[in-house]
Amino acid sequence: MASEDPNAELTDLRQRLTEAEEALRAIYQGEVDALVVRGPDGPQVFTLRGAQEPYRILVERMHEGALTISDAGVILYCNQHFATLVGWPLEQIVGRPLAQFVGLHDAQGLRGLLDGGAGGNMRRELAFKARDRVVATLTAASPMPVEGETAAVLLIVTDLTLQKQSEEIAAAEQFARSILEQATDAVLVCRESGSITNASWAAERLFGHRVVGQLAQYALPLQFAEPDASRSNEAVWKDILAGKRIRGLEAWISRAGQTKQSFLLSAGPLHDDTSGARIGFILTLTDITERKRAEEHQTMLVAELNHRVKNILAVVQSVATQTVASSASLPQFRTAFEGRVRAISLAHDILTQLRWGEVELETLVARSLAPYRGGERVAWSGPPLRLAASSVVSLAMVLHELSTNAAKYGAFTNGSGRVEIAWRRQEADTAELTWTERGGPPPAGEPVPGFGNKLISRVIAYDLQGDATMRFEPGGLRCRLTFRIPNTGDDEAADVPAVVASGA
Repeated sequence: MASEDPNAELTDLRQRLTEAEEALRAIYQGEVDALVVRGPDGPQVFTLRGAQEPYRILVERMHEGALTISDAGVILYCNQHFATLVGWPLEQIVGRPLAQFVGLHDAQGLRGLLDGGAGGNMRRELAFKARDRVVATLTAASPMPVEGETAAVLLIVTDLTLQKQSEEIAAAEQFARSILEQATDAVLVCRESGSITNASWAAERLFGHRVVGQLAQYALPLQFAEPDASRSNEAVWKDILAGKRIRGLEAWISRAGQTKQSFLLSAGPLHDDTSGARIGFILTLTDITERKRAEEHQTMLVAELNHRVKNILAVVQSVATQTVASSASLPQFRTAFEGRVRAISLAHDILTQLRWGEVELETLVARSLAPYRGGERVAWSGPPLRLAASSVVSLAMVLHELSTNAAKYGAFTNGSGRVEIAWRRQEADTAELTWTERGGPPPAGEPVPGFGNKLISRVIAYDLQGDATMRFEPGGLRCRLTFRIPNTGDDEAADVPAVVASGA
């Protein structure tokens, strides 16, 4: 920051300029006999009246540039301070047009200043050209009558370089402060020792307390993720304090009772603009907590998908093997196998639509029996009952086998047969489903159990931890299934009205 208030410094410069103008005017008009000038050796007294040499010494010791300019704009006199200001030898300045020492963009301003100064007092900021730089000044002009000659203009030139630098520093700091306040990332500016000098609003919010003045390596509870496990936290901080550039290093903060937060840390040295010396470093923490969670979730989903694909391939392989063994011909195998694969596909469609969550039993029954819902041929009833995702494929295959059997040998073989499905909750984690066929042809002798019957029994027993009983009655097949369901932890299902639906 600037060592002084720029406004106070400008006020001081203007005061000094006014005093210099009044002193010169008093000298020319003979109103003073002596002046006290403060110099490096202490106050010195100069007599003025009738003493040309003391007058010149006074002007030469001024801290401002002093010039007299003719009405044509030519320099009639200048002191050493002005010569030093523009970097020209004194003897090469007098006699030259003042415009040669002013940039083109300030030429019009100089002309206006001289014209105004010839008739009264005027001040204006002007940029003078030095040999290696441009010098910002506050230049004051006032009329100076010269006895026996054309009137001249007196100029007092005050160097504003330090003031401008202070203003630029203050503006730069204000700009940097604004950036820190608006930054969404946590940004910390630190000295070489690690002491935090500035912190963004996001940093203060992240750590929950004021960190300015603290040592970064102790104030920030960071843990670093390094590919090389042998590199410790202390080694990372040592590199940061040494001014090494670090980009995108993963780090995290774990607090008791709070969710772990992940970041990408970047660090780099901070150099002085003038000397180029390293004076500290800047730390930036970009919050990637949500991204890390998404990556972890994606990894979990890929693993789950891989597991499910393997499971379904195993199921398809087993179904294919058993269907081949129970098929008398290739067409028979094709029909049976395609039907069973469609049942598996239907179950996966339902699970995908529900994002592999729990599935209502009614939804599965309705989708499985959709091809047979003409007229009054299918009806079902039961309370709302949810199935675990892992049970849906197995139960879909069971319903497929039952409906296929009804289409080949049972209620769906004639125009009058119908199927009634009813379910209820037996216990908190057990359900019962009854499949009853009515109006179908009576069985011709004792039915021979086929692969469908075996599949139903095995699936219910091994996949659903339940039991299946099938009885062939004169009106058709009656199948009773019991299987495990998710435990809801309440008994509200008993009070919910039963679902009743049919194909009508």
